[in-house]
Amino acid sequence: MTIMFSVFLVASILFCGSLWATEPESRSASAGDQRVQLNWLGNAGWEIRAGKTIILIDPFLSRREASASAAWKTDEDAVLSVITGADYIFAGHSHADHIADIPFIAKRFGSKVIGSRTTTNIALTAGIDRAQLTTISGGENLDFKDFSVQVIESRHGVLNRSGRRRQPRSDEVLKPWFGPIMGNAFVEGGSYLYCFTFGKKRILHQSTGNFIEEKLIGLHPDVAILAATGDYNWTEAVKILRPKTVIIHHHDNWRVPFSAGISSSNRKRTQRVENAIKAVDRNIKVIVPEYFKTITLD
Repeated sequence: MTIMFSVFLVASILFCGSLWATEPESRSASAGDQRVQLNWLGNAGWEIRAGKTIILIDPFLSRREASASAAWKTDEDAVLSVITGADYIFAGHSHADHIADIPFIAKRFGSKVIGSRTTTNIALTAGIDRAQLTTISGGENLDFKDFSVQVIESRHGVLNRSGRRRQPRSDEVLKPWFGPIMGNAFVEGGSYLYCFTFGKKRILHQSTGNFIEEKLIGLHPDVAILAATGDYNWTEAVKILRPKTVIIHHHDNWRVPFSAGISSSNRKRTQRVENAIKAVDRNIKVIVPEYFKTITLD
């Protein structure tokens, strides 16, 4: 009886010990497979939710031009009607329709802000604590608790003004200043792609319609969020990236309220982009998002 009890006790200890040994690995695996949800905020803006982490990219809810000679003021009610929190905010470039609402959001929620030197200096001028800011210049690999990010140097899309096409010069804001942020402070400051990794899922975000093609090599995202603006070589970019899914964004008119919807001409532009993608590979899934409609990644 004593021998049988001893054998049972040893077996129980070994069994329980094996459970404790494997539990952290199981927890880690489930964290890597956590559900990732995407929510389009209009223009190039996105909310990504991965577990309990909330990430914003280029959030711009004020939906109006920044007057060059007037101090910028965020439409706080418009922002708070959509944004309920933000752990991290990533800025693709520093034009107003990408970063003008970031200072308000970052101060409201204590968010970490990742962007160019221009974005950082505008954020400092707005009163964001330096400890919240990470300045990038391209080529960085950033590791966070629940995800990682590869920063890829890019270029801004070609502008069409009065029938003329031109590649804009990338001006920078070199230091913060005292005083209001005027509309003319929102210069490009360099353009960047972000490739996010959540467990086994890789998501590429493009903030403006252009690429440096050689910097796309080897990225191979599962999902590529691509801007339907500019005149870059869609076919070549898709061939290099080889995504399973493409989400088309930056195809709406960010100067008008969300209630105005998306014009038929802009929807036709997305159709042309979809046709270009399908011409490369008909197996690529193409999604044209709607405002504030959640896309859950498998």
